[in-house]
Amino acid sequence: MGDAKRRKRSKDRSAWPQSESYHGPIDLHMLHPVAAINGARIRALTGDDRIPDSAQISLRAFRAAVGERTFHVGFSIGDGERFSAIGIAVIERLRMETPGAPLHVVPIAHEDVAWDMVLRHLRSFTGRVLLFAFPDSDVYDAGTAETFYSDQIRQFDEDGVALARLTAAQRRQIKAQKAAMLDRPPPPALYSAAGVEQEEVPWIFRFATPVGKVVRTTVWNCRRDYAHEFPPDIVRRVGGDKIAIVQVDSPVGVNRRSSLDLTHLLAKDFDAVIHWARDTETYQSII
Repeated sequence: MGDAKRRKRSKDRSAWPQSESYHGPIDLHMLHPVAAINGARIRALTGDDRIPDSAQISLRAFRAAVGERTFHVGFSIGDGERFSAIGIAVIERLRMETPGAPLHVVPIAHEDVAWDMVLRHLRSFTGRVLLFAFPDSDVYDAGTAETFYSDQIRQFDEDGVALARLTAAQRRQIKAQKAAMLDRPPPPALYSAAGVEQEEVPWIFRFATPVGKVVRTTVWNCRRDYAHEFPPDIVRRVGGDKIAIVQVDSPVGVNRRSSLDLTHLLAKDFDAVIHWARDTETYQSII
């Protein structure tokens, strides 16, 4: 390789986003309740007249401090495009803090990866407003319960007072109580978030192949039949001179198919790999 081309490649890679991940403690500061977000307001936002009046709604909405980065984050039941009534209220509360900012939505479909996805996105998110959407209460609990136990998360109330973490014994008791519940409530109705600009941010991974070459890769969720196209700047995010885009039509992990193996194979000829997953199930299987 000539010196000029080597210098160009080095310059291009220096422009890649650096150190998207953070490994220190994550601070979640509860947002103050707002009287204006009540049953009447939620009825207006959803158009559902069945929603009862309520003087105050309890919302899982926070200001997150992650190293030098700060942003706002909320937790909701929803499918990524529609949300529960409380989820609509969470979005409304987040919009009050960051008017006009795009909402980055992370749909999480499975219990077994819910907490991992939450933690990874909290550590790597570089936008202003982040919302996690869970399809039902089980996945919601799997993705949010650890915030009360994990030593990687510090929670503070509305006045900045640190909240004590629950103990392992308390956690076991809560799990036992949940397992013993009968006649669990049906899933809530979902509503579109009218007037909200939604965006998603891709995960970017940097890793070394077995032969020592460093490449970057990302996974993009197309939700349904590639209907959700990845953003134009995703190429800049992964960077490099030669980028492979791989359409993944079905979940991996069966018949020993592995996206990691494929990335290693493509790394021989490419600087970066974009996995374009056909739907959410396939996306979940890759990450």
